[in-house]
Order: sequence, then structure tokens, then C-alpha cells
Amino acid sequence: MITKLRITDFRGIKEGEIELAPLTILLGGNNSGKTTILEALFLAPNPFRTVPYVIGGNTAAEVIHSMHETLSSEGYAFLLYNYTANQVELGCKVDGDDYVLLFTKKDMYIIVSTNKQETGEIYPATVDGKEIKTCKIGRMPMSGLLQVPNIGAEELPIDNTLLISSKLVKMGYQYLEKNWASIINLGICKKVAEDVSGLVYDNYRDITIEPFLGGKLAIYGFLEDGRRIRLGDLGEGVQSYIIARILYELEKPKVLLWDDIEAHLNPRMLLSIAEWFFDIVENGNQVIFTTHSLEAARTIAGLNEEKTTIYLTSLEKSILKAEGLTLKDIEELLDAGIDVRVAEPFLL
Repeated sequence: MITKLRITDFRGIKEGEIELAPLTILLGGNNSGKTTILEALFLAPNPFRTVPYVIGGNTAAEVIHSMHETLSSEGYAFLLYNYTANQVELGCKVDGDDYVLLFTKKDMYIIVSTNKQETGEIYPATVDGKEIKTCKIGRMPMSGLLQVPNIGAEELPIDNTLLISSKLVKMGYQYLEKNWASIINLGICKKVAEDVSGLVYDNYRDITIEPFLGGKLAIYGFLEDGRRIRLGDLGEGVQSYIIARILYELEKPKVLLWDDIEAHLNPRMLLSIAEWFFDIVENGNQVIFTTHSLEAARTIAGLNEEKTTIYLTSLEKSILKAEGLTLKDIEELLDAGIDVRVAEPFLL
């Protein structure tokens, strides 16, 4: 389990660290560092590893790039604080062991190296003023398209992480289509369809890929009465829930990351997710998610209270601040008429 994350010069965070519980909830306003924390954790195991989304070479780095792509801009300078930092440091404490992933600017590239890679080109680096030995695992262009290295892209020195976001649903559908032959007989889609039936007004028996008008393929929810409804025609919350459940079962990550978990989800779905997270945590795995919703935080924390830490996050002059709270703390603040989401002046 990842018990601590330390960030230096990554995206909008100049500096900061945060302790992580089996279930960690990140509350805060816009631009308070929540999503950046998830992105750091998603990249940390290896930014060149293959993930279950279809984009370019299907790497974690390309997924993050796609989420921030603006007009026709390409390249990975956006990972560097203020686009100009010389080195990014993502440090994780994993079961008491220190792991460091570095992004070091060199000419028109960003060299990616880690202190836990066993093979590869030795790349000296400086962390906290001390020289350390790291191994290069690849490089990213400051401007241009990523070239995925042939060696080491699948080696994971720490637990694998999976990022869920409403922005990634279509890429997830494309992954299912591309890998459907190996997925169809696993029984995962049938189980997820049956779970969804308890959350909506229709009874689904399975999820299938079949032709639509003009012979083009579409992903359907197969109903008990024989009808089929394209998943894209369902509510966005249902789509996010379905893709999250399927990809989690396919990947079996040790750490599940979910950005803006409350987006388009009704209370019944939030309760189902709370129960799902309870099972994940009980099995020794980890969940970290962001939300703007007190209802979502209270519902999910309520079923996992003993293993949950809730953080109110903010960025003050790009320095990450995070105040740990319990569910009881939030309830007491609400009883006092204080909404924790706007309580930075009191708590941070």
C-alpha cells in the first residue's frame, strides 16, 4: 500500500506531501491539487506502462496528456511546474520503502528515471541536495509525440494504479472493443450488468458489442426482455460506473484512483460504490478519490469509517496543504454551520 506521496515541481504543485490511508477522500475547491495528486499516483508505477485505455501507445503518460491536451499542442512540458522546472520528483512510501520517480529536463526531452529500476542506463540525479543513482526508463519530448521505450515499460516497482474519470469513458469503451475477444468469456460484463440492474429502472443481463446502423459496432446493455440499449445513450453516471467496474475487474489494480466521483451519480449509486470500496479495502487494496460533494464523502466514508482519512486540500502559492479530517470532524463542523469545503481559513 502507498502510505505517503511527496510531490516536487509537478504540474501545479511546487511542493507538498500527503499521508494516504486505505481509503483516502480528497475534498477541496477547484485548483486545490486534488486531481494532480491522482495524476501523480497514476504515473508513479511507470508512466510508460500499458493501461486499459486506447490512446496512442496506450500508456499512462499518454492518458494524462490527453486529459490536458489544448488545441493542437503536443509534448510533456505540462508535467513540469510552470512548464519550466528542471526536475519533477514523485516520491512514494510503499510498505515502509522509499520509491522515487524523476522527470529531469535535458535539452528538448524529459528523462524519466527511478531509484528502483534494476536494469537500464544509470542516470545520476539530485534529490534534496543529495546525489542518488537512478536508472533511466525512458524519455518524453518537451514538444511532440511520445515514443514508448521497448524495455522496462511493464516493470512496476510499486503497486499498479488505475485512474477512473468521466473524461476517459470513451477511451475505455475503445479498449473493450479492441480486446473484446479476450474479455467476452470472462463473465465480467455479465456480473457488472446484473449489478447495474439494482441501481437503475431496467434489468440488464449482459453487456455486448454488436452492429448498429450501417454495420458499425456499438457497446450495448442487453436487457432482460431482449432489447439492447447503447451504453452511450445511458446517463453519464451509469457509463462511468460500468466502465470503472469492468476495467477494475480486468486490471485488478492494487490502488484505484477516481476523479470527481460524484459526477452524475445518484445516491443509490454512491451507496453501491461505498459497498464496493468496502470490499476493495477489506481485501487489502487501496482507494483514493476526489470529490466536491459532501454527500459523496459522507456516504462512502460512513461505510468505511475506521480505514478512511478525509483531506481538505488547497494550494497556497503552489504549496500543497492538506488537513486530515474524520467523518466525525465533518459532522461536527456541519452542526456548527461550517461547510468544510470552504473552511480553508479555519483549518489550513
